[in-house]
Amino acid sequence: MSKILLVILDGLGDRQHAALGGRTPLEAAVTPNLDALATAGVCGTMYSLGPGRAPTSFQAHYALFGYPAEEYPGRGLLEAIGEGMPPAPGEIALRASLLTAEESADGFTVTHRPDPRRGESTLAGVDLDGEFDGVRVRFVHTDARQGLVFVSADEPLSHHVTDADPFREGLPVLAVQATEEAPDQAAAARTAGALNAWMLEARERLAAVPGLEGDFMVTKWAGSSHVAQPFTERYGMAGAMVASGPLYAGLAAVVGMRHVETGCDLRDPRTDLETRLAASLTLLAGDIDFVHAHTKAPDHAAHKKNPAGKRDVIEQLDAALGVLVRERVWERDIIVAITADHATPSAGPLYHSGEAVPLLVLGGAAGADDVKAFGERTCTRGLLGTLRGSDLMPVLLNAADRCVSTGERFTRARQWAQPRAEDLVALRRP
Repeated sequence: MSKILLVILDGLGDRQHAALGGRTPLEAAVTPNLDALATAGVCGTMYSLGPGRAPTSFQAHYALFGYPAEEYPGRGLLEAIGEGMPPAPGEIALRASLLTAEESADGFTVTHRPDPRRGESTLAGVDLDGEFDGVRVRFVHTDARQGLVFVSADEPLSHHVTDADPFREGLPVLAVQATEEAPDQAAAARTAGALNAWMLEARERLAAVPGLEGDFMVTKWAGSSHVAQPFTERYGMAGAMVASGPLYAGLAAVVGMRHVETGCDLRDPRTDLETRLAASLTLLAGDIDFVHAHTKAPDHAAHKKNPAGKRDVIEQLDAALGVLVRERVWERDIIVAITADHATPSAGPLYHSGEAVPLLVLGGAAGADDVKAFGERTCTRGLLGTLRGSDLMPVLLNAADRCVSTGERFTRARQWAQPRAEDLVALRRP
């Protein structure tokens, strides 16, 4: 059985832009290594969640690892775990960000929404904790203009609530509401009411802080404690994630994968990805069977709304991928897959969009097709066709000769691949 290297070029997919002669940034980029990898393997396209659906990175990754959307625990949980502050059972965790909002008779309009992960603030010394109708809310500053909010009560709470952050200037700060699909509407309404009261109270306290670059804390991404089927148990492989930031550290913890932090330098995408790939190949040479190597560089470039700039970043990433071509790692019992979690338009108003992203798989039993260039349009001609994110792991397991017949059952836990020998229970005489 082969090992698997899954390289996610975050936000790689894009739209066709007049500034690039009607091409996407990937199509306009000079990518000899991606093209060589596509030539050696099979290609296709993929919707992480479904056609036209624009996923967030955390939802997309949960789907790509083969976990059902209805079990997604909320990004707030992943962020809290990644920051080393997992919520207690029954506690709700959210992100909260500082912005500037102007009050009127219609509510609060966002006038300035800087990147909450950048810059400085004096939030660290501000007490924003409170209790609202028996619901306790505490705020922990983590970095820059953001922190974590933890909500607890003696009565049930629910993470099935909406975001207050509209993610754009000129829009109102949103009232937190119970989502229509919340299993316990009363618990969700109780959680929403406390968060709304907390945001209003926090505004009053922030007004008294001199020199603060912002006056309103908005909440988003509610999550609560969740136990997913461990990756090792699900797929019979020891997995590792070479990705930066608390989100991916939290995701690795939730699904039971090792998290490897190499540092993140988006100013030098080539060196950054080369470092990640080197760490990935070292892991695969040891006791790890599956590695997810992740770079945020294409997504970060696209958010600057400069198609040519994103094209240039893709060319740097292609140079980093040269190590896979030079060492022909797919001939060393390693399945190589390269794709994106979603499309990120490098022009226009959208943050993410719902186009399919290109996918290549090579090594093992994957075979090859007639695609010679890696791009959104060329990959539509590949043998893989158009997949959904939930199809990716089965495709990789099949290429690695790790798939299991659906009618077979060897372990108590539901299995999606060949189990490890140590997970099998042998019949013995009493």
